[in-house]
This record gives sequence, structure tokens and C-alpha cells, in this order.
Amino acid sequence: MQTSSRLYHCLLCHAQVIICSHCDRGHRYCSDGCASTARQTSLARASKKYQSSRVGRFNNAARQQRFRLHQKHKVTHQSIQFSSPNAVLKAAQTRRKAVSQGPTQRPVMVCHHCGEACSPFLRHHFLRGKVFKGRLRY
Repeated sequence: MQTSSRLYHCLLCHAQVIICSHCDRGHRYCSDGCASTARQTSLARASKKYQSSRVGRFNNAARQQRFRLHQKHKVTHQSIQFSSPNAVLKAAQTRRKAVSQGPTQRPVMVCHHCGEACSPFLRHHFLRGKVFKGRLRY
């Protein structure tokens, strides 16, 4: 059965993405790792902002001082580490060959997240989005 789906553009790579209503949780990025890349960028920006603040500079100085004190008590040479003679070797995993059942036809519109067939009529907005109508609450 074809489900309702939404078409959107990934905010990072600008690829067109079709997502079914079952997978749609307000996605803004495609499923190719753009969300994790955007998250890392956001965290780096927040970290840089914090470290440039007065509190961040003081916390960094205190952390560096603790690190230098710890380095004074550290031994410079490591001991020789022998491998255990009873080490267990991992068994090689056998791979199954994919049995080809001939060419399969996929529907034209499929969800990019789960692969489910979608309706050819695509939405551009959220299904359960609340449009704010009224006055602001304070």
C-alpha cells in the first residue's frame, strides 16, 4: 500500500529526499550522514563560542593545570607486553551469496529511509505541523 510522503531538500547537500509518513519525524537532512556532519559542525561552533568566553578560558586553564600535575607523576617508559599464548582467534565469517531472482521492479516513488512504496502525490510540508494562529503567550 502506498503511503503519504513528503518531499524535501537536504539542508547540507541539497539532495531531494522523499520520506514516508511512518519515517517522518521532522527530518531536515538526508540519510547519507548529513545529520551527523551538521551535528559535529554545530558542536564545534558551540565549543569554540564557549572556549572564547571568560568562564571557558578559566575552565580550560584549570584543566591544563590538572593535566600538567598529572604528567609529573607519569612514568616515561612502558613495560613490554607479551601476547597470551591462549589467545582465541576469531572464526572467519562465511558470507552467503545473494540468490538472484531475476530483475525486480521497484516503484518509482520510494522512501529514502526505509524503502517503502510511496504515493506519487508528494507533500512539501509536515503532515501534523501546527500552524501558530493567535497571540503570543508570555
